[in-house]
Amino acid sequence: MEKSSVAKPHYEINDTKNVHLLEERQSATFNVEKFTQFMFGQSDNYYEINARREISSVQIHLSFLHNDFFFSVRLALAHPIHQTHLPFEYLNADEYYSLVIRKSLLAIEEANRLKITNDKHRQWFLHIFSSGRFAFYIHAVMCTYAIETMSNEEQKRKFLPLAKSYRMTTAYTQTELGHGTDLRRLETEAIFDRETDSFIFNTPTLTSTKFWPGALARSANYALLMAHLYTPDRNHPCGNQMFLVQLRDLDTHELLPGVDAGAISTRFNDCAGDNGYLRLTNVRVPRTNMLMKAAEVDRDGNFHRCGDARVLYGAMVHMRIHLSYSFSVSLAQAITIATRYSAVRFQGSNPQGNETRILDYPLQQEKLVPCLASAYAFLVTFLSLNNYFNDLKSNETMFFRQLPELHALASGLKAYTSSVGERLSQNCRVSCGGHGFLFASGIIGIRNFLDASSSAEGDTVVLYQQTARYILKMIQRVEEDSEKGLDASTAYLRAKVWSGKTMINLDDYCHIFESRAQLLAKEALAQMFESSLSPYATFLKNSIQLVQLAKAHVETYLMRSFLEQVNKAAHHLEFSVILEQLFYVFAIHTLRNESKDFIRLNLLTAEQIYELENRLLPDLYTRLRPNLVPLVDAFDFHDVELDSCLGRYDGQAYEALMERARLNPSNQQKVPPVWKAIKQGTLSKL
Repeated sequence: MEKSSVAKPHYEINDTKNVHLLEERQSATFNVEKFTQFMFGQSDNYYEINARREISSVQIHLSFLHNDFFFSVRLALAHPIHQTHLPFEYLNADEYYSLVIRKSLLAIEEANRLKITNDKHRQWFLHIFSSGRFAFYIHAVMCTYAIETMSNEEQKRKFLPLAKSYRMTTAYTQTELGHGTDLRRLETEAIFDRETDSFIFNTPTLTSTKFWPGALARSANYALLMAHLYTPDRNHPCGNQMFLVQLRDLDTHELLPGVDAGAISTRFNDCAGDNGYLRLTNVRVPRTNMLMKAAEVDRDGNFHRCGDARVLYGAMVHMRIHLSYSFSVSLAQAITIATRYSAVRFQGSNPQGNETRILDYPLQQEKLVPCLASAYAFLVTFLSLNNYFNDLKSNETMFFRQLPELHALASGLKAYTSSVGERLSQNCRVSCGGHGFLFASGIIGIRNFLDASSSAEGDTVVLYQQTARYILKMIQRVEEDSEKGLDASTAYLRAKVWSGKTMINLDDYCHIFESRAQLLAKEALAQMFESSLSPYATFLKNSIQLVQLAKAHVETYLMRSFLEQVNKAAHHLEFSVILEQLFYVFAIHTLRNESKDFIRLNLLTAEQIYELENRLLPDLYTRLRPNLVPLVDAFDFHDVELDSCLGRYDGQAYEALMERARLNPSNQQKVPPVWKAIKQGTLSKL
């Protein structure tokens, strides 16, 4: 396969059909394509923008009858299947699910045919081809990684080829009807039977029913299942372990004996998530289906620790980091849609009687510019954490040494990007007026996804508390003057507290956020020690403050990561100016939302915050105004990825809205049946 080093963007400025959007693009003070390459184009950058583009326009070199020639493979985004169905919002639940499965399976076939073997590139292709609704997303992103990192070598040879070929498709089956994040309370049982060399699985109570896992209802044929192990008999508990439990026949897709699985009730979010329940009654699974890198059960039923039990957390950390990527991209998509629409929508008039572009209104900028700055902050912070994770995972000793820090950062960032992303995506929806409330806007699906994600794969409040526990341990080291060092992300806990009168540069903003987190950490630790209650009761009593501490820590990491990206642009003046402006917007927007902390801790006065919010922030909006559309163009989303009538690259929002409306199946009947019955006097017979 031959690839150019820099692939062409999806669109050129000439593709703009709306004259007002064209004006916006022509007003840019920087080269959009060069900025995209700087932010997302380097070969060691996770986003690999050029590889993403190549995946959409691959050319494969073939030898046929000794004649070399090139032929173009159909774009994933232009495959004929995308033209064979109505927009997703017009499908009922069964039609929706069937289409998602068809697209997902066809995507796998196409990826195989195109020989896309790189795991990340393959996942991108599957995601794009399936219109962002790949049915086996959790299997690809979390379960396969867990199998790879939690299996012994023999199990890897057996299970990984099945998992990577999708012959085996798994649901990550941990959460129960009565138990979520508290893994110690899980009730599903796996009891070893020496006679048959197998585990017997049961969900013995109503609350032990596995409930919520994606792909469990109708799609997955295996469960990567967490259960409480008992061996060599019921009287010897061995803690929670991970197992591969077959649910369905691989040829007929029928449920196996003892397996009761189905769909849960309708969800607020995507009905194609296929969230389900699972009950097991005396289901036998081979002993070798327990993932045995960290612990194993021998033929006689003896339980042995043979590795580090923390390997389970590696899979969780990996998933939470990847989710923060998904949430960051989702916010970037929402702000792309809202900004482009705001550039083509006119409302109200100036004294000369001319209509005003709504993007020119300061109130509209107040809604959108902080969202744009936050999207960039989230994206670069994901890059920073993902690079750190990848650097560590190649060295198991270092990985486990830094796992507490990784776990705290991944948990906090997942919680922050989902909850704050949901709030900001709502700002994007509101900024589009009534049209933003249509599914055709593209923002409704994004907001619903982010809303649901505040609970999925770790509840926001629970994750913040996990981050807070880590911060308390680190600040305790500082207060006790322990010889144990601090991790890079908590080094600020030993730093001198901010005492400046004014913030002059970007580093000052980072410093003041770090001082806030440090002071909150010291307060929290003091409250923990001063209490006469038990440690558990004390933690509960202070849980509200601890969540605030965790958020403060995540914000310090966001600030430092963003500053690192700004510094990389030092030799690119046009990029440096833009990134500095976005940094300041993100910092001031975040600061004013948490102003009570900065005032109470005597870091800033109310007057200083007023100046930042009412003078500096509006000035930043004005300076960024010519570059708002170019900055969302730099994310390089294809129209099919956005799936939005309002956010089309060509700017033809109204034409697209009318076209989408005409596709509504309700419009295919000139007279609805109920009105025919009324007019014919036969309503009572219906």
